[in-house]
Amino acid sequence: MRINRLNRIQLSYLPVFFVICLSLLFIAYLTLSEVSKQSAHKANNMLAHNVMQMIDNSLQSIDLAIDRQLLENDMISLFFQETSIRDRQYWDYRTAIVLNELLESHPLIDSIYLYRTRDNMVLSPTTFIRLDEFGDKQFVGRKLSSLQPFRWTSNREYREQSGDSTVDVVSLVKYANLSDRSLVVVNVSTERLSHLIRGMTPSGLNYFELSDVDGGVVATRDWPNAMKERWRERPESGAEWSNAQSEYTGWTVRSGVYEGGIMQWVSTLFYVWITLGFLTIAGGIIWLIFVTRRNYRPIQMISQRMTEYFQQKRQELTLPDRDDELKYIETAVNKLLDQSSLLLEQNKENLAYRKRHVFLQLLEGAVSGQTNEWRQEVEQFGGAIDHSRLLVAIVEIDGYQDISGKYTSRDLYLLKHVMYSALDEMAETETCRVWSEWIERHQLGVLFIMEHGGNADEQALSLMERLKAWVNRHLPYTVTVGVGNWQEDAANVVESYESALEALNYKASLGMNRIIKHTDIAAKPPLEILKQSQRVRAVGQSFRSGEVDWERHWHELFEEWREQLFTKDELLGMLNYLIYQLHKEISELPKEFQTIWNDGPHAQLNGIMGRQETLDTIQKECFGVLQDTFRRMSDLRESKHNHHLIRSVKQYIHEHYNDSNLSHAHLEKEFGLTASYLSRLFKEEFGVKFIDYLSQTRIEKAIELLKAYPDKTVQSIAEEVGYMHGITFIRAFKKYTGSTPGNYRKDLIP
Repeated sequence: MRINRLNRIQLSYLPVFFVICLSLLFIAYLTLSEVSKQSAHKANNMLAHNVMQMIDNSLQSIDLAIDRQLLENDMISLFFQETSIRDRQYWDYRTAIVLNELLESHPLIDSIYLYRTRDNMVLSPTTFIRLDEFGDKQFVGRKLSSLQPFRWTSNREYREQSGDSTVDVVSLVKYANLSDRSLVVVNVSTERLSHLIRGMTPSGLNYFELSDVDGGVVATRDWPNAMKERWRERPESGAEWSNAQSEYTGWTVRSGVYEGGIMQWVSTLFYVWITLGFLTIAGGIIWLIFVTRRNYRPIQMISQRMTEYFQQKRQELTLPDRDDELKYIETAVNKLLDQSSLLLEQNKENLAYRKRHVFLQLLEGAVSGQTNEWRQEVEQFGGAIDHSRLLVAIVEIDGYQDISGKYTSRDLYLLKHVMYSALDEMAETETCRVWSEWIERHQLGVLFIMEHGGNADEQALSLMERLKAWVNRHLPYTVTVGVGNWQEDAANVVESYESALEALNYKASLGMNRIIKHTDIAAKPPLEILKQSQRVRAVGQSFRSGEVDWERHWHELFEEWREQLFTKDELLGMLNYLIYQLHKEISELPKEFQTIWNDGPHAQLNGIMGRQETLDTIQKECFGVLQDTFRRMSDLRESKHNHHLIRSVKQYIHEHYNDSNLSHAHLEKEFGLTASYLSRLFKEEFGVKFIDYLSQTRIEKAIELLKAYPDKTVQSIAEEVGYMHGITFIRAFKKYTGSTPGNYRKDLIP
């Protein structure tokens, strides 16, 4: 069976494949082993630090116990003081008992004794002898003559009596009495330290040694128990893995593995595998080079021809100056693909901008005078517009300012894209063509293009209603749609666009989350601002005077506004006038009331107007701000000592306003107040003089009578509200309302 060239090439690389696989297995095995070794190193290092910490804690506890006994134990203190011989024997006995208790409470202590320099006596738990008869006298002598600070000593031999066997200990020496340099000596058994190390390191694979500052071995886990021989032959310490040095004693715990242990054997095996792995990889590389050169010969002639061609085209393709012909091909192909992708993206972006630009031109009425190329673009984007009926609708996101504050620009773009895509999907089921583009950040323009015939109005309104309902269910905002009128000619589509904008502008009056047709703006009477001035003034004056009737005037004012039709600009004009009137009235009050108003409510009301879009939302927020401000002003009025008095005067005025004799003198007689004091109180409480307040009350009552009794004469109404002369009443009425009573009545009854 003849093997083709591709199979021969594949089979020729099989040995290299097996070599590489084997090498990877070796490397994986070596890596796992190395990881295990590193983990063992870390565990060993942690254990060494724990052992060192345990030894430090044990020695420090002994050190602290000795210090505490020297400072707090009276028996040890009396041992070093001069007392009578009889008492001294007693206290020496008691001191020996204390030393014996120290031995029992600290198992590491092998022995402890006190040296008193005054009489050269040494006291231990079992003996009380002179220094020259003591077995450890040379150590005491060295410490007495040493000028270095006392600390734990290195490993040394200790015997208490001359005939006793020696014990390996480390010792701590302290001054018990600085005046005569008496000493306390504590001996810790190195054998017990070895037991402590052995208890914390049960594994027999590692060695642990405790060495002093000079490198001498103090204790090791391999030292025998007390019942066995003193030294035992142990395996030689191998490589040191970790060490931990004590800041307290300066000693060091060293740890590692024994020479000849299993870990050492495994480590040696690792190096063998590494050597074999490198040799195997080297052989694989040699074999790869050989096979590649053999398989490359048939391709070499083709490569030479390609090289000659690319040498000629290198400048045109801006290829790198290399001899690798395959690199030439790769670079050329990548360059062509990159250029193609870039041009495609640029074309999509330019197409989107151009589509929006053509759409805006169409809405703005720039149809006449355009070239055939522009009309072809219109047909490409939205279809043929000639001999078609056109209608523009504008979909506006409600509360866009608040929405943009809650979401990032990217999230807003995504939300708007979702709404745009939903409209496209809904439009696919309609018989009319729909072209939509974003004309503002919060407004989506929709152009309906319908051939003559068919129920165009029903289709357009149905699609907009479906879009509004879908947005209300699936997106975190609502939309209001302004619908223009149908146009028979593309040149007049600007009129449909302007009528849609005009309809949408009445959202402030008609409300959000609805569809507003251009025919809806004639459903309510237009706004008559002049008729609202009296109601606005009543709100301001009652608010200034602290009367709860201001809420009634407020709600009546907005109820009248709801019955009328107005645009957003007209609404802002009315609200600005209302806030201006409130500000004007409050500026008549004392300074503390003006401070409450200027510290926040005034700016809050202006901010609400700039943020909200409809009458209902503005009325709700503004009413909350004014309620809080009214409460604060009422609390301020209540805190004044004359508040109840002036309220009584005010109540009296409301009950006797129709008395023509009501004056300063009348009130002075009724309440015992001087005219000047009364005027000052009225000015401070209500921001208006008594005369002006009385006139305001009478005119408001007269207005109610004019509305309720259209047949009554002006003179009779004047007399009912306390004016004896009609001319005086007319003059006061015109000053308050800006109109005479007769004209005012005519405005009320058209």
